[in-house]
Amino acid sequence: MPARSNIWFGLLIGVSCILIGFALSTFAYRYHYLRVPGGGLIERMNHELNLTPAQSDRIADIMRDTRFKVMQARQDYVHHRHQLFWQGLSDMRSILTPDQQKIFDRDFTRPWEHNGHGDHGEHGGDQMPSEQGAPSSAPAPAAPAPPN
Repeated sequence: MPARSNIWFGLLIGVSCILIGFALSTFAYRYHYLRVPGGGLIERMNHELNLTPAQSDRIADIMRDTRFKVMQARQDYVHHRHQLFWQGLSDMRSILTPDQQKIFDRDFTRPWEHNGHGDHGEHGGDQMPSEQGAPSSAPAPAAPAPPN
């Protein structure tokens, strides 16, 4: 019999948890702690501002254009940041001797490229300093140093 009472107790706990979750989620939606899935800014503006269909369409167009511009600005920023970063490495490398450049390429340039620092590999298009602004006689970067 103890096993049967354990089953009923577990069932009681489970149903209680479901009811408590339902009550809390209803409270959260009612008092706007949570939003209804799919309900976006345009729907809210339609509801609260009583927009005409023409206004609603125009607002949707503006939001779409703005979202595109923000995404483009973010991409431009990331690209420009990478250019500045790799140009700085190239400038540092250019003042080094050939022997120092080999060590620099191995220990300072490659770890940034291979370990994801600066998001170099995620967005593509950026080149190593030795490929970007260094003279063509500069040695190719060495393989990355083994982890210590």
